[in-house]
Amino acid sequence: MDQGLSEQRVVEVATRLFAGLGYDMTSLELIADALGVPAAEVREVAGSKRELYMLVMERVFEAKRVKVQEIVDTVEDGREAAYRIAEAYLDFYVERPQLLALWTHRWVSDAAEITDVEDRYLRPLMRLAAHRIDEVVPDDLGPYGFLGVVLWCINGFLGTGLLAPGRGMMRVDDPEAVKYFRAILHTVIERMLVPPPSRAA
Repeated sequence: MDQGLSEQRVVEVATRLFAGLGYDMTSLELIADALGVPAAEVREVAGSKRELYMLVMERVFEAKRVKVQEIVDTVEDGREAAYRIAEAYLDFYVERPQLLALWTHRWVSDAAEITDVEDRYLRPLMRLAAHRIDEVVPDDLGPYGFLGVVLWCINGFLGTGLLAPGRGMMRVDDPEAVKYFRAILHTVIERMLVPPPSRAA
């Protein structure tokens, strides 16, 4: 086997191809061609196409988990944690747009035969965040409902942008668009949270 072929290199190339073409349209042979090696070497390093896809999704999950875990471990106030978790998710994908494409493909039934991706790589993050913000979210919304709305808002912005004030569209590659959306996101979060206790005059 080529000593230069590492798991990390295979994952990087597979991530790019799965993000660009989707799981269904990406063969192990295509990944191998992009690496300049036989498909057998890719299998030896990273397993089957399915195993490689799960490895890619696990790497994305772990990168996000580290960020959410840091917030959960260091931010004591539930309200602040809610804002920080939302911002961490937004910033993660603003900085890594191809990683969002992995999930975008799934939303249109890519890799439909792999049914446990969300349970393995989304649900644990939701659970981790939900436990931290539970006390600041209204009972009739709940932490999972809150997180769902926040993620839908962020994913919508990342995928389609926003109508600009006045005219045109604002896209995620425009820092001013991200700043504008961040302010909107803060307002949405504020409206969904339990009002803070009033202070006696």
